[in-house]
Amino acid sequence: MSSQLLGSYRLIDRLGAGGMGEVWRAEDTRLLREVAIKILSERIANDPEWKARFLREARTIAQMNHPNIATIYSIEQEAEKLFIVMELVEGESLATVLAKGPLPPADAVRIIRHVAEALAEAHEKGIVHRDVKPDNIIVGKRGTKVLDFGIAKQLVSTTDSPTLTQAGLIVGTPFYMSPEQALGRPVDARSDLFSLGVVLYEALAGRRPYEGESVTETMMNIIMQEPPDLSVVAPSLPPSLADVVNRALQKKPERRFGSAGEMIDALSRVDFKPGAKAPPKPSKVDVPTVAMPSAAPPTAAPPQPAMTPIPGQRALVADDDPVTRYLIANILSQRRIAFDEAANGADAVKSLKAHEYTIVFLDLLMPRVDGWGVIDFLRRSKTKPPRIVIITGVKDQTLSVADRELVTGIIYKPLDPAEVDRLIQQTLSGVTA
Repeated sequence: MSSQLLGSYRLIDRLGAGGMGEVWRAEDTRLLREVAIKILSERIANDPEWKARFLREARTIAQMNHPNIATIYSIEQEAEKLFIVMELVEGESLATVLAKGPLPPADAVRIIRHVAEALAEAHEKGIVHRDVKPDNIIVGKRGTKVLDFGIAKQLVSTTDSPTLTQAGLIVGTPFYMSPEQALGRPVDARSDLFSLGVVLYEALAGRRPYEGESVTETMMNIIMQEPPDLSVVAPSLPPSLADVVNRALQKKPERRFGSAGEMIDALSRVDFKPGAKAPPKPSKVDVPTVAMPSAAPPTAAPPQPAMTPIPGQRALVADDDPVTRYLIANILSQRRIAFDEAANGADAVKSLKAHEYTIVFLDLLMPRVDGWGVIDFLRRSKTKPPRIVIITGVKDQTLSVADRELVTGIIYKPLDPAEVDRLIQQTLSGVTA
């Protein structure tokens, strides 16, 4: 295509596109150098929140000065177009490199160390990247560069850098999320280190540690499952390197490296000599267990509390989405409420026949018997009906007069854990929503 001008920049070719806009290779006609330009999408250019998010990206990157982070030159506006002018990073994405197969261990360690050094710079300034993945890592002749802090969260917020991510919003790329990120919980620097551990695993094994046939299954594997043992998948690896990966991929943040610097030190101590011994492995991650009875074996129940459940309080979580069940059940556990789970409406009805519940979380679109059918069952029941909280992805869900007599509240997908917790607390206190 023929080149076009954007202010004093001549756009040469498009390098990529994402949710926030397009990235172009361009020439700075004043300084006669090639640059990269990220242009805010016109679709969201007039949205104040998205514009603020875009400005925050520029300011976030501008705070950092590191050889492994792409440098930002300026932020400019031409007519209705807002754009960031940045260093043009030559090379291949690590995703492109890994598509050809796993890396030699020494090469993988070198690249991951560079990324960890970039993250150490970001974390020192209170910035969590939140989307560490091979696509955002460029490998070139001049070294490794980390790109795209577009969804980074500044932990120390200021009036000029508002927190735009709502509580409970799941942000990131599913394959590389940390467990706490997949659960929509607050994250810190250790979340980035988990993601970097996923990248390192993939670089060494030639496959991702967590995969599934759907986004939901992938996220559940991250939350609940241990990855295939790296020492079995890639038996020729130095044991000390496998130990670094194992520590980075601990489910609980406190069991990972405490900082990027610690991970860099561990990578520096990897011995590539044959026969080298690894340090003792960290204790095995706690496997979630179910301490309270359930009408049907849950697909993925969170750890339930050791303390005695609150007498007279019992919940049913009925949803065919295991992530939704896990999120709600986790909050119920924290509130000491016994709970059962059902993956379809028929099993929900069976549980309702067998137990009395204080509160029922009910997805409207379940297989076999949908949520409306379960509500009809409760309407016909002669027992005291529980408080019903509808789970739906349909915004502004409407209810009939008869339904409103039974339904206490509505929560929307993706779930906001704070809203779920609010409804649970209201139920505990006997206050209707």
